Amino acid sequence: MPALLRMFLVVTALLLATPPAPAAASASMPAPLRCGRYVNAQNDAALVIDSHNRGRRLATGFDLESLQIERDGNGLVLVNLDDGVATALTASADGRRINDTLQDYQLRAPAVCQPVAVNAAGSCLADANRCMARLHAATPPQLLTACQQGVGAACSGLLLGYVDNALLAAASAKGVALATAAPAPCTTDAEREEVLTCRDARRDALAAAVAQASGQAFARGIDPAWVELPAAQRDQLQQLCLQQRAGRFCTEVAEQQLNARDPRAAVQALQVVCDSSRYSACERVEPLQALGAALRLVDATESPCGLYRADGGTIDAVAFGDDGYATIGGQRSQVRLLDGAIHLRNDHGSDHVLRLLANGDLLGMDAWTGYQRYQRQPGTTQCAASEGPRTSLR
Repeated sequence: MPALLRMFLVVTALLLATPPAPAAASASMPAPLRCGRYVNAQNDAALVIDSHNRGRRLATGFDLESLQIERDGNGLVLVNLDDGVATALTASADGRRINDTLQDYQLRAPAVCQPVAVNAAGSCLADANRCMARLHAATPPQLLTACQQGVGAACSGLLLGYVDNALLAAASAKGVALATAAPAPCTTDAEREEVLTCRDARRDALAAAVAQASGQAFARGIDPAWVELPAAQRDQLQQLCLQQRAGRFCTEVAEQQLNARDPRAAVQALQVVCDSSRYSACERVEPLQALGAALRLVDATESPCGLYRADGGTIDAVAFGDDGYATIGGQRSQVRLLDGAIHLRNDHGSDHVLRLLANGDLLGMDAWTGYQRYQRQPGTTQCAASEGPRTSLR
C-alpha cells in the first residue's frame, strides 16, 4: 500500500474516533452560581444563594423572600416565589458579583452549596417561571395546590380571591349597585400585570363602596380591603400560613384575622413573619403576647379618656379628652363609636380605628396603628366620666 494512502487512512480513523466538539450554544450556557451570602453595599440588602436552584432575599423592613433559580435560554432567571415576579440574573466571570436587574450584590460570605432541590414533575416549581406567568388565570383549586407546594404567590392569590368574593357578597348585602361601584370584571386573557392592576382597582372600588355603605371611610391604596372573610376560609388560610411559613402571605393572613377581630390568630400568623427575621413584626408581636388571656376584644360603650401610648409604631400616642374629641398624629378628631370600635377621622380621608382589649388597653386596627397596643398613662388627664358629646353609630 502506498505510503500516502496509508497516512490518509490513519488520519481518517483518528478523526472518526475523536468525539465532536461541544456545540457553541452549550459552551455559552451559564455556570452555576457560587453559593453564599451576597450583599448590596448601599443598603445592606442580601441575596443568599443556598443551592444551584434555590435562594433567599433579605432586606431591612421587608419580608424574607423565597427564590428559585432557573435556566432561561442561555441565561438564568430569578423567580420570586412570594410575589410571582421573575427577573434576569447575571453574574461576573469570577462569580463574586451578581445582578438581579434590581440591585448589584457582592459575595461576602462564600458557603458550601446545599443539595439541589428536586421539584416534582408537573408541579408549579418544576417550571416556576412559566407557572408564575399563568398564575393570574389559575382556578382556586390550582392556587391551593401550588400554595401547598410552597409557592407563596399562589397562597396570596387564593386569599385575594376570597377577598374579592367576600366584597361582592358584602356589596350585595348592603345594596351596592355593582354597575356604578366598580369597574367591569377583569378578563384573564390579558397580560399578567394588566390583570393584577385591574383587580386591584376593582377591589379598591368595591371596598370603598362597601365601607361607605357601612358608614366607614376608606382611602384607596392605604387601607387593607375592608372585608371579613368567613371563618372556614380564615382557618384554612391560617393553617396554610403555619405550614408554608411565607412571610408575605402570613402578613396578609394576619391582616384578615385582625379585620375579623381575632387578635390571637393575627398574632400567631405575625409570629411566623417575626421568625423570618422581620424585626418590625417582632416589635408588634411581643407586647401583644404579653397580654395572655387579655388578648381579646370587647365592645367599647363610650369614648376613652386620657393619654394612651404605644411602644413604637407610626403613631405612638392618642390623647382622648373628656369632650368627645381626641388628638392622634397631631390631628384633632371627633370620637365616633361604630359597632363597638373607636373611630377617629384622619386627614387621609379614612379612619383610625381602635378597639378595646379585655384589660382596658386599646388595640390599633388600621393601616397606621395596626397591632399597636396603647396603654393609658396614669395621671396625665383628669377626665369627668360620661361628660361631653358621644357620637355612637350602630
